[in-house]
Amino acid sequence: MIGRVIQLGTSKEIDGINLQELASKRTTRTDVISANRGGIYSANGDALAINVASYKLIAYLDSKRTTNPKRPQHVVDKEDTAEKLAPILGIEKDQILKYLNKENVYQTEFGTAGKGLNELTKKKIDDLNLPGLDFIESYKRYYPKGNFASYVIGYAKTNNDDGTITGEMGIEKQYNSILKGSDGFITYQKDLKGYRIANTPVIEKDAEQGKDIYLTIDSNIQFFLEQAVNTSNKSYGWEWFTITIADAKTGAILGTVSNPSFDPNLRNITNYMDLLSQTAYEPGSTMKTFTYMAAMENGVYNGTETYKSGVYTTTDGTEIGDWDRNGWGVITFDKGYAMSSNVGVINIISRHMNSTMLRQYYKKLGFGKKTGIELPNESKGQLNFKYETEIFNAGFGQGITTTAIQNIKAMTPLTNDGIILEPYLVSKIVDSETGEIVLEKNRTEIERVASTNTVQKTIQLMDDCVNGLGLSLIHI
Repeated sequence: MIGRVIQLGTSKEIDGINLQELASKRTTRTDVISANRGGIYSANGDALAINVASYKLIAYLDSKRTTNPKRPQHVVDKEDTAEKLAPILGIEKDQILKYLNKENVYQTEFGTAGKGLNELTKKKIDDLNLPGLDFIESYKRYYPKGNFASYVIGYAKTNNDDGTITGEMGIEKQYNSILKGSDGFITYQKDLKGYRIANTPVIEKDAEQGKDIYLTIDSNIQFFLEQAVNTSNKSYGWEWFTITIADAKTGAILGTVSNPSFDPNLRNITNYMDLLSQTAYEPGSTMKTFTYMAAMENGVYNGTETYKSGVYTTTDGTEIGDWDRNGWGVITFDKGYAMSSNVGVINIISRHMNSTMLRQYYKKLGFGKKTGIELPNESKGQLNFKYETEIFNAGFGQGITTTAIQNIKAMTPLTNDGIILEPYLVSKIVDSETGEIVLEKNRTEIERVASTNTVQKTIQLMDDCVNGLGLSLIHI
């Protein structure tokens, strides 16, 4: 025994075990100081995503926990407990009894039915005054406005094992590291009962709270868009629908809605692809505006030049027609824009342009690459056209794909004298503790992509389409 004591006292390691490390682990305790996840707010300051208290119900089954029979600290009457909990948890009494009848366990939980409980449900259970029931408090993400701008906000989930909240879609995912902050800790020496030993060293690091994010979304405009889509759903049989409004002078997204939508609280999602930035589609006749601008910027556009509308036959014999294949006779290119004429676009390209000129200008406007909008998994679309028919089709938006946000970006030169702007959704990021603005975004100019003459002429053509030559024949 004496030899063993001397060995233990003088040796650093015994039987492959580092005694100093073992002692430290047995007497040292580290508690995590959790950081609060930042909120997401509209430009008006309305809360769109916040943390709320969440509770997990547990039941103590070990009778040894009770030291005073008059004040039991474990579940005494399992039948009565199950019967009273069933209507509150929304599960059958027999299912609750399965949890309560577990053997050789100190405590039990109640599956998914006993997790994520709100304050109201907790109070109902507290009011039952049933012995042996307790709650573990955590936090979960709550979205006060339901499906309001849901694809932009996205959603975050709580990990039931450690209580961490992680963004999995939208702004919640894109800015997850900024929103979640950084946990702190406190490390100290403990006694056998787990209490902190006085006058021993303490290592402490404060939690860095998550930052608050303010969007450019205007709640009033967003509400109007939500209502508009809901109304249209009653009148039209569309499969999907998206509307976005941007500030024409800054590029800030003031409102955007996609439908079918979802409630982030319920996560009743039918389509995980955001129509604003993740879904690439054939843009159709909206591309004619940019094709006309390409011709103007290359110095080859003459609005009074004429062509025969109706049907165009390519060199390989393919017929490509206007939406009205009878056409409008021989008309000018200006009138062709007002009539949304496919054949007009084809004639501009075949007479004066080529695939390189068209592709280069499309890319200058931002097509074929990501806009950088603050949303995850943005699509860049594709501009694959090589052969004659493909080039013609690309000129009026077929055979290529773009995103809604790319089209918005490409329109900004028309309201900024030819300067293309960067679209954005986040207006500022704020320190939730001090109120200090740590990042603020404003109008960002990228480059000049159109001359003043091109802008003025294009706006005139667009006005003619709506209010003049094409008033009764608009087809997009």
